[in-house]
Amino acid sequence: MGLFAQTTLTGKVTDAESGEELIGANIVVTKNGNFIQGETTDIDGNFKIRVDPETYDVEVSYTGYPTHVVEGIPAKEGVKTEVNIQMTVGQGQLADWIYSGGCICKPLISQDETTTGDVLDETKIKNLPTRNIKEILLTTPGVSFSQ
Repeated sequence: MGLFAQTTLTGKVTDAESGEELIGANIVVTKNGNFIQGETTDIDGNFKIRVDPETYDVEVSYTGYPTHVVEGIPAKEGVKTEVNIQMTVGQGQLADWIYSGGCICKPLISQDETTTGDVLDETKIKNLPTRNIKEILLTTPGVSFSQ
């Protein structure tokens, strides 16, 4: 049985177009499809993950961007391996989201939506944990009861 020193995967996640650092991007390190380690980027878009010397895949996800995967990254014993990732906004990825107060958020009100509510079909009703008609109706937005 041999002992291995851990090594480090480091890098920075940025927006490909603007060059801005992506704060809080999710980094997942996998080997043969199995989760090994996870981390989020810091305020400067940097991450640092300690791993054993092996070959890994790194998956990066961030709200509004398609997931980016870098495959076959060799992590050598005692060596920092740098993996810098530039994320590109996918077409239509941010269409339903807005930037507000430092957060990318889905708007609370859609100005072009003129109706509220939901359609409760047989399938939805069967999957609900209740058979009480009042409780079923209360799962629909815009429905309320008063005594």
